[in-house]
Amino acid sequence: MRLFLLFVISLIAIITTTGQTVEETYPKTLWCPNDTFILKFKGYEKLFPFKVSRTDKGSPGTNGGPGEYFTIYYGKDSLRLNYHNKLPYAHIIYIPFESPKGKTTLRFHYNELANYFPPDYIKKNTGNIQFDLPETYELANIIWTLSPSGKRGTDLYTEGEYYTKVVAYFKPYLNHPVFKALNFPDSLYTKKYLDFRENSFAFNFQDAKAGSTNTKLLYNGPYYYVNGSNLADSSLFGMLRPLIEDFAVKSKFRQFYKNNSAHYTKQIQRQKELLPVKQMWIWLEKQFPKTQYQSYRIVFSPLINRTHSTQHYATHHETGWFEETVMFICGPDRYDIKGNFTEKQKEGLLSGVVFTEIDHNYVNPETDKYTKQIDSIFSKRSVWAKPGPGSNPYTSPVSVFNEYMTHAAFCMYISDTYDKATADFVIDNREDLMVSKRDFIRFKEFDRELIRLHQEQKALTLVDLYPLMLNWCKQQVYN
Repeated sequence: MRLFLLFVISLIAIITTTGQTVEETYPKTLWCPNDTFILKFKGYEKLFPFKVSRTDKGSPGTNGGPGEYFTIYYGKDSLRLNYHNKLPYAHIIYIPFESPKGKTTLRFHYNELANYFPPDYIKKNTGNIQFDLPETYELANIIWTLSPSGKRGTDLYTEGEYYTKVVAYFKPYLNHPVFKALNFPDSLYTKKYLDFRENSFAFNFQDAKAGSTNTKLLYNGPYYYVNGSNLADSSLFGMLRPLIEDFAVKSKFRQFYKNNSAHYTKQIQRQKELLPVKQMWIWLEKQFPKTQYQSYRIVFSPLINRTHSTQHYATHHETGWFEETVMFICGPDRYDIKGNFTEKQKEGLLSGVVFTEIDHNYVNPETDKYTKQIDSIFSKRSVWAKPGPGSNPYTSPVSVFNEYMTHAAFCMYISDTYDKATADFVIDNREDLMVSKRDFIRFKEFDRELIRLHQEQKALTLVDLYPLMLNWCKQQVYN
């Protein structure tokens, strides 16, 4: 069996110099005497047969990554094609085939990657929960907070000693051109805010040592996509990278970050105290037994008050998939400084921020099994939501239902986990938030029905309760 290596070698010099999607055409036509060739991907036993004389225009492929390859078997020969592009970009290869029955050209592809976790990261973080206040992420939060758009924002945390320190330290640098680039109409605020803030997470300083004068930002993983429709290097943060690096130099941002390291450490420790993520993790995987994650990461800034988000990442390795959920949330001051709460009430309230981000990763896939039924019930939007800033972003029936279910699942968790007085307080707070501030007008009734069903039928998981809840929802619309 011959193995053609010439094509692989010839691609190396071309692909590794581009830093973007590369398309190549194999220079020879592969002869298939029996009109069939077989495709096999690294790490998979399954074989994929294709007819040269077929009429479809499929594009078989897999994710790109170090060491990824697929092998084509045709006649008595084979051809192995390695992924050689630079992470995280796609690689597309066109292969011409010919047989006694005709000719075809098949498009093979390696997908661009949202992330790539190397083996040492997987080994270190399997079963692990990280709490993190990343340096580049804090740089983005500081710049946005001081920008013209940030100054008009209502979802930032602009109280306390740290905020005062940020304003005072960076005041001499407010004429930097990076701020002029962050002045958007209010109608674009949330989209631009997340595009800038979240995508900063995909960049790392070249010298990881805090306080270093090296302010070059590298796009070197393990995360390559965070928010939006493109990879992070094409995001608002990525496009402004030269200005951001220049601002970091002139303001000596890295020294500021180092000088405040004790405050960041204290904030991280407080987050760990108020967020029993392992407890939530265990509860959710009991309720959704077929959905399993291997790692969680809590990313936050003291300058965030609202506008939270989550992202799911995965890397395939020798023994299966390593899956990680990353949540971008507020800091602990939101409940530590504001309000007269007990420690357990603070824990319950702040847990709601993380839990309702985590459980989207469990709820949404289960919801997808009932899409037609949910579309029918929740298309009667006026029954479930009134127009307003809280509900308007959720434009589809499924997205409205998912908001109901993720927040009701949190209340179900609280009722299982906390004493009655604390549970009642936290649940009342969540129901008021959803109805009064987020415009989901039937949430309280939905929530109480889910809790009632759960308490009456303890043997049923939340997955089991889906049909019962949808039947209840149907009655609200059609009775």
